[in-house]
Amino acid sequence: MEAQPCRTDGSISPRLFTLFLFDRELRFLFLKYLLIFENSFKTVISHEFSRKYPKANSYLDIANYREDDPKGVLKQISILTKTIHDNVGAKGAIKHYIEDHGSVPLWVLVNYLTIGNLSYLYGALKDSEKNIIAKYYAEKYMKQYKNSKILRINSKDMESALKIFNLVRNQCAHDERLYNSDYKNIRVSNIANYLEITNYNNRRIVVAILYLKILLNKDYYKKFHSELNAIFKQYKNGFKTVSFEDILNIMGIDLLELDKLKN
Repeated sequence: MEAQPCRTDGSISPRLFTLFLFDRELRFLFLKYLLIFENSFKTVISHEFSRKYPKANSYLDIANYREDDPKGVLKQISILTKTIHDNVGAKGAIKHYIEDHGSVPLWVLVNYLTIGNLSYLYGALKDSEKNIIAKYYAEKYMKQYKNSKILRINSKDMESALKIFNLVRNQCAHDERLYNSDYKNIRVSNIANYLEITNYNNRRIVVAILYLKILLNKDYYKKFHSELNAIFKQYKNGFKTVSFEDILNIMGIDLLELDKLKN
């Protein structure tokens, strides 16, 4: 957990405390909307997998996953097995389905998985299932925004989105500093080019914003965008020794570019 910034005499530096409050607001905001996406993705991935492999416990069959990474697939299956084992004795859906039906549907099991687990599960799927899921989000975006420009999201884009969402989600949950995080070259050029964003830093939090624009439902993204700008407006005059423009630059954000994403 991130401690509040203090001087050597134990008092809190006003400048650092403002930055602390700003970053905390960002964490609250990102966590809220990442959880919304997470719930959506759980529905999509469980529906697609179960549609293709409808038999009970199909998600425990190595034949239903990619063939070029058996070690990774077995690790994923072990995570799913352990999740069932850890929850079968507690009150809840897993216990109910095991006792009454003898197996747990994937749409139930995914509710016990983290975004990190979901990221690995997606990575273990065959290319055909990965591409169908990516296509679902692309078509949903074009339909909601009534955009005639074709959006193509591939499996690598989805894997990058899940990676950055998992990293940010963990930071938010553990009260780690967000605004100046370096995420090490996250793939986002395809999405940025589609959105006509040219000034961005693919190592910074702006990457999560670009993916949220594409993957969140339109109404949710509009709320996210509005709340993000409200935070910026609230804190833009609160920094003295460092400019707010410098803070935005650290985040990889250009406000003119960000404004392109509001509609």
